[in-house]
Amino acid sequence: MRKILVLLMMAACFCGCDLLLSSTGNTTLGTMSQTELGKAVKELLQTSADNSLAKLGVTNGFYQNGEVKIPFPPALKKVEDKLKQVGFTNQVNQFTEKLNRSAEDAASGVKEIFKTAITQMTINDALGIIRGNDDAATEYMKKTTLSAITSKVTSVVAKSNEKIKLASYWTPLANKYNAVMMLTGGAQVNTDLTQYVTERTVDGIFKIMAKEEKVIRTKASAQTTSLLQKVFGGSGSTSGTSTSSSSGSTATKAGANGGKATVTSSGSSNSGSSGSGSGKAVIKKN
Repeated sequence: MRKILVLLMMAACFCGCDLLLSSTGNTTLGTMSQTELGKAVKELLQTSADNSLAKLGVTNGFYQNGEVKIPFPPALKKVEDKLKQVGFTNQVNQFTEKLNRSAEDAASGVKEIFKTAITQMTINDALGIIRGNDDAATEYMKKTTLSAITSKVTSVVAKSNEKIKLASYWTPLANKYNAVMMLTGGAQVNTDLTQYVTERTVDGIFKIMAKEEKVIRTKASAQTTSLLQKVFGGSGSTSGTSTSSSSGSTATKAGANGGKATVTSSGSSNSGSSGSGSGKAVIKKN
């Protein structure tokens, strides 16, 4: 019975490797153990998370990043416009800066949640991430941590809002706008700033994480460990065409998304060429 169980486990491993080979074309994956594959994906997750939080969880990480900067609440655009019309432009700008300061505080406090999610990842999760799109690891993190991240960020944002006295920036703006609306018969404004900053902070974290993940998957310079190079190496380009050169025969294979991958096989290694080696070919999914 024990032998049968071992054989079934080995068959599952080979099946997983076959699926990886057919979906990624990376022949080196077939030589790697499940432990190695799992460790490589954990390194991808950890590096993507660390890089994104290092960029966002600092002063101006949100405020001076056009991709994730939190604007004056879009639902209150009419409030922003009206306040600027009556001479409150500086106050509006100060308030917007404080929104981003809360987000920066929150982003620096979620690392442990990501770390826990990474340690709990299964081999099936790892195989799915390797076979998946350029943001598959980020999507895994979002699926497994969204509730915990949102709760954590909400708590930090609420405390940060108190620390930076966000209400002292918002209340005069809201009061001024409401006073104008009383004269014109318009609707009064009252918004939940903690919820707004939380939602934008969480979205920003995963947006930058996906960007960092793609860089690691597609650029050799970002593959900082031997395992990352072994699993995701051989691309060196984000232009839709991946080339691995060495002496020997060369073939071009259409990628799943219409891109092309140049596959080269050789009986001898070619120095200076990333991803090339003796008798092996590496085909990267585009």
